[in-house]
Amino acid sequence: MRRLIKLPSWLWIALVLGLGVEAVVADIPSNPYLGITSSNVFRLKQPDRRTNDAPTLPLPRIKLVGITTFGDKRALLRVFLPARPPDPATEFSCILAVGQRSGVIQLLAVDELAGSVRISNSGKEMLLNLEEGTPGPQNPPSRPAPPPPPLRAASR
Repeated sequence: MRRLIKLPSWLWIALVLGLGVEAVVADIPSNPYLGITSSNVFRLKQPDRRTNDAPTLPLPRIKLVGITTFGDKRALLRVFLPARPPDPATEFSCILAVGQRSGVIQLLAVDELAGSVRISNSGKEMLLNLEEGTPGPQNPPSRPAPPPPPLRAASR
């Protein structure tokens, strides 16, 4: 017991300060400034959780142009993409093997004897046939140039 009493004075000071810090930490809930963080000083509001139902774009129109079986089975497709503002409607051609994808179009199966292919167009399965018609012209015909104005005789 005598040993405990004869501890150096710096050790007693450290012990007292340690207990004091613990008392200060325990007193934090009664801090008057804690209410500031929970108040809405600037009257901020939570954003509205409205769902914006974006208009669904039409699926690209796809025409089967041909089927080839050199090596592996491939389909020759012409794709007509609808206009998406500010981009105009576009058209492109692609050659896909079974399992390949070009944008939102994936070739699932080719039946060369029936002349048909099965594709996935934006997640929707479609069956295309060669007999369904040929795609429209790539560049529509332009209007003929207007005739030149008649020549007038020079007046004297």
